[in-house]
Amino acid sequence: MGQGPQDDDSIDLIAIFRMVWAGKWVILGSFLFCVTLAYYYALQKTPLYRATATVIFDLQRQNIADLGEAVTGGAVVSATTDLQNQIEVLRSTALIERVIEKQNLVRNPAFNPSQAPPESGTFDWLTLPPEVEEFLKSVGLIAADPPPPDQALIERRQRLAMINRVRSGLSLSPVRGSSVIQIGFTSTNPRTSAQLANAIADQYIVDQLEGKLEATRSATQWLSDRVLELQDRVAEAEADVAEAESQLAQEAGQTLEITQAQLVEINGALGAARARELQLETQVNRLRQALAEGADVGAIPEFREVGLIQSLREEEGSLLSQQATLLTNVNESHPSARRLEALIVETRRKIDEEVARVVDSFQVQLDGAKDQVAVLTEQVRELEEMALEQSASEIGLRNLERQAQASRLLYENFLGRLQETSQQETLQSADARVISPAEVPNSATTGGKRRILAIGGIIGLLLGGGLVFLLDRLNQSMRTPALVEEHTGLRVIASIPLVPNVGGKRHRIVDYFREKPASSLAEAVRGLRTSILFSNVDAPPKVVMVTSSTPREGKSTTAVLLALTSQQMGRSTIIVDCDLRLPAVSTLLEFDADKPGLMAALNGDVPIDEAVGVDPDSGLHVLQFRSGETRGSQNAADVLASQKFRSFVQDLKERYDFVVLDAPPTLVVSDSRIVSSSADGVIFAIKWDDTPRGAAAEAVKQLRSTGAPIVGAVMTMVDESKSAKYSYDGYGYGYYGGRYKDYYVD
Repeated sequence: MGQGPQDDDSIDLIAIFRMVWAGKWVILGSFLFCVTLAYYYALQKTPLYRATATVIFDLQRQNIADLGEAVTGGAVVSATTDLQNQIEVLRSTALIERVIEKQNLVRNPAFNPSQAPPESGTFDWLTLPPEVEEFLKSVGLIAADPPPPDQALIERRQRLAMINRVRSGLSLSPVRGSSVIQIGFTSTNPRTSAQLANAIADQYIVDQLEGKLEATRSATQWLSDRVLELQDRVAEAEADVAEAESQLAQEAGQTLEITQAQLVEINGALGAARARELQLETQVNRLRQALAEGADVGAIPEFREVGLIQSLREEEGSLLSQQATLLTNVNESHPSARRLEALIVETRRKIDEEVARVVDSFQVQLDGAKDQVAVLTEQVRELEEMALEQSASEIGLRNLERQAQASRLLYENFLGRLQETSQQETLQSADARVISPAEVPNSATTGGKRRILAIGGIIGLLLGGGLVFLLDRLNQSMRTPALVEEHTGLRVIASIPLVPNVGGKRHRIVDYFREKPASSLAEAVRGLRTSILFSNVDAPPKVVMVTSSTPREGKSTTAVLLALTSQQMGRSTIIVDCDLRLPAVSTLLEFDADKPGLMAALNGDVPIDEAVGVDPDSGLHVLQFRSGETRGSQNAADVLASQKFRSFVQDLKERYDFVVLDAPPTLVVSDSRIVSSSADGVIFAIKWDDTPRGAAAEAVKQLRSTGAPIVGAVMTMVDESKSAKYSYDGYGYGYYGGRYKDYYVD
């Protein structure tokens, strides 16, 4: 369908619906055709019988030991996933192969094609002698015998074919919201369907038991191997611990606790020794500094505490007292005075010697304290090194003990699991059970036929819709005003409906227009006249040319109807037949055919009044063109392009209120482009659902190249019953005519 004035990417659902509705009979025909074929196909099908067995899968059952947990650590699987897994097991090749063996389907021709009787060929009756057959093979007329096939490969292919046939009849349906699986089987034999559905269910139970038993045995074997391995690992770990303990005791001679206690004790003694050393060092330095500064010995506590020094000081004091008494009586040179002086000096020397001995004794004590600190420091270092070595050895020992303990716990855990799984081998039960075995169906299933008919109907609808869409895309005509504007750029100002039952006779359209002034045709032409007048309110067109792209598009009929409408509205109107090659106006209107024509008036042979004919019914003035009026080498283009013609049209414009020029098709001849220069407005006629889009676009392009004043387009011969099916998007009121016929009297 065409685009509207708003060019966007939105989907016009109404347009699609109208397109589908317009092609409803094509879609319906396609639907009925495909449904008929599907019904015929369904009738040819062999009746099928479907039997169903119901199995419930117990997802909540717990065994003595969860083998999956023992092996994998207990991975969590959802119920939906587990149920889907069971469906895949039911469809597995291994399970179906066991069903084939149990049911002996190898001998059933319905499942084993090799058991079916050979089909007789057309020429099987013809047997050639061996000599002739060999000769024909040698010359290539008969294909040589192929090499013998591999028997194992043939058997495998036959087995795969049987598996595929069983699988094609199998249907598995989980019941929503439960742990139930419906196992259905469909075949041409009702008893076979029931037997195979039950056989698949039974084999599924057996497969579960065998699978669980095999899993239990595998888990038991795996646990046994692990227990033996862990037992050896525990023994090795415990031996490593014992060896490490023995080696540690042998190397250190004492434990780490004893070493640490000794270290604490010696560290205490070392602290006391260092304090004693500091005290003595401070004391010696203070004494030496006091002696160096000449301090009074009696003022120093360490010297006062020495008895000998105190005695000597008292003796010195006594001598000094005697000396002072003696010197009051004698002079210093007196022998007694000198003797006392000598005694004082001797006493002081002894005091100094005793002081020195005291300082030396403190120095000796200081040296002893330093030696003690050094010894204790060395002992601390040795004990610390021993403690570090013992600590490192203890760490290794603890690691070995932890490893041994971990190995022991793991061994005990696996040993317990081994005992559990060993007991479980005798207690296995399936996680599924049959709650409803399959019964032999009494009648053939109808789902297949209904499904075929439904598929046929869907295909028919899709095929019909696709065909409608394809036909719409392949249609290059103009069906909607939107298409006209899209391809020509012209606005549709009117839509002239198709007049029924005219038999291709154009004058009957004019008669219908006259007889039914309240018809949709008359209303459409009046609308065209109104659109022309209002195309330029300030200067309404008085000379209007009507043309089209190709012949037989209704342009002459439209021109006549437009002129008649103008005349009926009380406007003096004349229609001029400007198609000098195939004039058509005279065939549409009845008037005096003996009247001189357009060329006689142009050449001045007769006055205009004598050349103009009058329609007796409407009073419309008509200026026809009579064949044979052109002179000599004159052609239509020369006549219409002459200044004489333009002056003639101007004269008519002054005489009449409205002048209609019926011009020839634009793409056929150049006359319409020439005549357009004499018109105030150009009406471009487009036949509905017939005029090619490219032709209309090219014609409008040619008119515009000459500056033609195109007012708009008019769609002619519009089938109102069909046009109403196509989208209406706001262009032209004529598309509503087919819907509201109560307003017209047709």
